[in-house]
Amino acid sequence: MDPEKKKALRKQILDEKVFGPMVEKSFNDADLDKSGYIEKNELAILLKSIHTSLNIPPPSNNDIDKELKRLDKNADGKISKEEFRVLVRDLALFSLDNMTN
Repeated sequence: MDPEKKKALRKQILDEKVFGPMVEKSFNDADLDKSGYIEKNELAILLKSIHTSLNIPPPSNNDIDKELKRLDKNADGKISKEEFRVLVRDLALFSLDNMTN
C-alpha cells in the first residue's frame, strides 16, 4: 500500500468521528446477549473469529483471560464499549501496519 494512503487510513482510525460508528457496530455485533457488555464467552468467540480470519491458531483460554484483563480497565469482569474501543483500534492499527500491498 502506498505510504500516503496508509497515512490517510491511520488518520481515519484515530479520528473518533470516523472510528466511532465502526466501534459501535463491532461492539453490537460482539455483544451477543445484548447486555451492553462483552463478557468472557463473547470475547472468546470474537477472538477465535479474528484468529480464523487472520489464519492464525485460535487463542488459548489463557490468551483470552489475558486479553480480558488487559481490556477490562475497571476489573468488573466484562468489557464496556469504551474498553472495547481499545481492542478495535488496536486491531485496525495492527492490520494497517501489517499490510504488504
